[in-house]
Amino acid sequence: MAVRPAGRNSRARPASVFAFNALQDLQQALPEYRSSALGWLASTEEADAEARRAYKTEQNRRWFRAHPNGADAVATATKAADAARERTAEYLLTVRLEQLRERMAERTELSAPAPAPWSARLTELAARPLDGETAGAVIA
Repeated sequence: MAVRPAGRNSRARPASVFAFNALQDLQQALPEYRSSALGWLASTEEADAEARRAYKTEQNRRWFRAHPNGADAVATATKAADAARERTAEYLLTVRLEQLRERMAERTELSAPAPAPWSARLTELAARPLDGETAGAVIA
């Protein structure tokens, strides 16, 4: 499907179409990348440890102590462990994305100098001499 962005500048059209298509591709790929990252994070030591804790906690509930290896107890404990694993993976993904954002912000701050305040810029501009044509136009 061809998308024609609005605007008069014909040179900007290919760049804007390319950017739009890149955005669409990214939005379509994002769920797959997120799912892949969560799957990988769900198999980390932190997620395994959290799943084991949830499983043991569920097995130690009073109503399951009589039959800790019964089908209901195992199913409930397994469900709790899976939920804990998913929560841990979500948490780890959130933490790692935040760390990446912080690193990118630091890189951006280091690479781009802070703009000078307007008061300093106006003083510099006012101190510059005017060329002959501009001076005549201002005086007249």
